[in-house]
Amino acid sequence: MFAMDEMIYDFGVNLPRILAGGKTGIIDHVKKLLIVTEKNIVAGCGSGYISLHGTNLSIKLLSEERVIVNGEIDVIEIFHNKG
Repeated sequence: MFAMDEMIYDFGVNLPRILAGGKTGIIDHVKKLLIVTEKNIVAGCGSGYISLHGTNLSIKLLSEERVIVNGEIDVIEIFHNKG
């Protein structure tokens, strides 16, 4: 894939998207938060959902369609609505 194709794909507004590294995760295209606990955060992201499982999870920043999560992220799951 060419760089321009990757950039266009990255900015799809209805696709769940997450960037994770170290003890931080950035979830983009968030429409609503469904679950927020120290062990699980689930966000609705347009045509799907992103679920983070870990320990000591907390929301560091909540802004328009972006959530920054701190903590030990062990599992990232992405679910897509088929309908």
